[in-house]
Amino acid sequence: MNTIRNTITSTFRQHYALLYLALFCVFTLLVRVKITHSVFYLFLMWNLFLAYIPLLISSVMINNPVVIERRHYFYPMMIMWLLFLPNAPYIITDFIHLKKDSSVPVWFDVLLLISFTIAGILSGLTSMKHMFNMLSIKLNPLLAWVSIGVICLLCGFGIYVGRFLRYNSWDVLKRPLSLTADMLSSFTQSTPLGITLGFGCFLFLLFNMFYSAEK
Repeated sequence: MNTIRNTITSTFRQHYALLYLALFCVFTLLVRVKITHSVFYLFLMWNLFLAYIPLLISSVMINNPVVIERRHYFYPMMIMWLLFLPNAPYIITDFIHLKKDSSVPVWFDVLLLISFTIAGILSGLTSMKHMFNMLSIKLNPLLAWVSIGVICLLCGFGIYVGRFLRYNSWDVLKRPLSLTADMLSSFTQSTPLGITLGFGCFLFLLFNMFYSAEK
């Protein structure tokens, strides 16, 4: 448990950096709205908010030893965390909305989308590091790495479910039957497998680099 406590100071530093990055994203978006008088990209603010929810959940968990020690607190919160985690890497797919706009140079929209994407990815990686540290203590480091690998693949599938099937995290409770049916039918197609493996492996490699750099 001392290992968890020793990460709290660095966790706060990371949170401040992510807050500043989010503020930069919002400022850049508002500048675009002011220049173009278009609210087209305002959905990015909602997507970024969803991307930060897993970080909020994991931060509450890692800063409360009681939550980590007691299974009836830890695992339900971990499941809730996992349901929202795909929202972090999902922002990568928002690049499909990039298009030429005569009101602003294309580099500005590229900067806008990159800013939101990096903010979402970093918040997700930070949250995953929280979970990895907790799983390393509750289980062991090897099982924690295996768990992270599985989580990354689930995130890859979650990106497919969100982008192509158009479901949200809360649809697990709101529309469980249709969600389950659509997910099962997708297993017979090649696109879900490609997205799951592609984005899942990419996220795992990013986490490995992120975790190694932080050590």
